[in-house]
Amino acid sequence: MRKKRTTRPALRGLRTGAAVLVGALALWLVWLVGDPAAAVEQLREWAGSAQVSLALLSAELGLEEHPDGLSGWDRLVLAQSSLLGGAPSSGGAKESAAPSAAPEDLLELDPSEEDEQSDPPAPSTAAPEGIIPKTMVAGSSAKYVTSGNVSVYNHTDYEIDIPALLENAPRLSAAGEGPKVLIYHSHATEAYTMDGTDLYEPSGDHRTLDTGKNMIRVGEEMKAVFEAAGIGVVHDTTLYDYPSYNDAYNRSVQGVAENLKKYPSLVLALDVHRDALVATDGTIYKVVAGTVDHCAQVMMVLGSDAKGQTHPNWKVNLSLALSIQSALCGKWATLARPLVLRPTRFNQHLSTGTILVEVGTHGNTLQEAITAARLYARTVAELMGTQEGSAG
Repeated sequence: MRKKRTTRPALRGLRTGAAVLVGALALWLVWLVGDPAAAVEQLREWAGSAQVSLALLSAELGLEEHPDGLSGWDRLVLAQSSLLGGAPSSGGAKESAAPSAAPEDLLELDPSEEDEQSDPPAPSTAAPEGIIPKTMVAGSSAKYVTSGNVSVYNHTDYEIDIPALLENAPRLSAAGEGPKVLIYHSHATEAYTMDGTDLYEPSGDHRTLDTGKNMIRVGEEMKAVFEAAGIGVVHDTTLYDYPSYNDAYNRSVQGVAENLKKYPSLVLALDVHRDALVATDGTIYKVVAGTVDHCAQVMMVLGSDAKGQTHPNWKVNLSLALSIQSALCGKWATLARPLVLRPTRFNQHLSTGTILVEVGTHGNTLQEAITAARLYARTVAELMGTQEGSAG
């Protein structure tokens, strides 16, 4: 009897502690995503995850770290990268349609899209030398769909048939007059960890108005590769996320529509960003291609109509991105992180041939990002030079 009297208070204490922990996690999620509804949705998703349950229990009871070197809390935080495709693995080891302007009623951004894309300023408590490199690969979650060397992290309820999508992928062509590629940046002021001579005056945490050090510079490097291959490029250097970061997509969607109308020859539109990975203790992670020295990873993010919004050609965009992913993986096995399919649109409803590309994270250096961006552009340019026909 004595044992029962002491056990029940202990169980009540454990339940109370778990409730407090979940409540704190909910508050943290609201701060992280800026959307209470999205936070509740994410908590519900986590509630059914054995991996998260184990992480919470490990954090509560002080169990040993996961074999990949991350604690339970670190794994939770990494899972909340704004567009993260999955859990990281140890990095560093080498491994042997013609666009048209959209109807005016499609130009209004879904309010939820900005919340899902935005990431809060990342804490800078970790010294640059403390940044942890990770090579991101497909995980074991049921959300991963893999075929051959191509993987998709599917945030929707749609079934993804990679072979069928690849078979029906639109072809890109650089033939004909006029520019073929639009490069723009919904979050142009995003920047990287300062290193060497790549220093800048911050406009926020890992953000700067210096176009030689933010995403405009990365876009310029991609533009140079395309132009060297004889492919015309329109580079929209508008700082859509300044002065209001949270209103960036409402502005960039208008800019994309205007460019598609002005340049009907465009067959590809790339919204170039960088991701952010940071743990609760301020430790910053950077993504590295294990097959290329001093090179970040890239990640393509595709939208869908999963939330009921107008996006009739999302499968065309997805199949095109998969064909690029296959080409990237065929050249450099870990240059590309798993492709991510999201319920929201990210401006991609405006036309076929539109892709969001994340180049590295805020933990990477600018030079690592430039290397990755140039390899990405080179691969796409080669596809455009060897394929006939047009996207769409």
